[in-house]
Amino acid sequence: MSIITTEVKALTPEEEAMIAALSDKLATSKPRPPMDEKKLTTDQIVQIKRACVMGHSAKAICAAFKVSLAYALKMKREYNPVKYQKAVLTLPEKAVMIQQMKADNLPDSMIGEMLGINIKTVETLSRVNPAKYLADQMLPYDVVLANLRAPRYVANPVYKLGTSMTRVRKIISAGRKELRPVIISSKRAA
Repeated sequence: MSIITTEVKALTPEEEAMIAALSDKLATSKPRPPMDEKKLTTDQIVQIKRACVMGHSAKAICAAFKVSLAYALKMKREYNPVKYQKAVLTLPEKAVMIQQMKADNLPDSMIGEMLGINIKTVETLSRVNPAKYLADQMLPYDVVLANLRAPRYVANPVYKLGTSMTRVRKIISAGRKELRPVIISSKRAA
């Protein structure tokens, strides 16, 4: 006894011909690549690449340069800001930056977009009290984000001059140990 009770009808010759034509078309035609680069000057292409590295959205790039969304998304994949950052921010550093952004009344969605984390992580990290030394020695969040994606060399993109990096590393290590149970408990609650 079979589980399937519907009858399968045979295809008509017209339907078989349509399916064969469609499969032939799919096999022979390739998707067209975005042709936007032919319309752009080299300066505009460089500006689009910089906009991608700086973290602008694909819609903003489309609106600013009058390019297709497919081209903007392709460029954003190639010039992903995470690949071009000079240093990777740790969670304790992101917690300090979230406190600074909250002081400027930025919404959680914007904070998450700027730091490359989701809104739930922003909410979790905003409840954590960062170490005072870390908060005192870090540059303002807008300067840090600009330094991380700047085309020029920046010796220390995150901390002020004269910061004891040994002390910072110890604080970050302790902060990671402190954050681990907080993040695990927030995952369980979700």
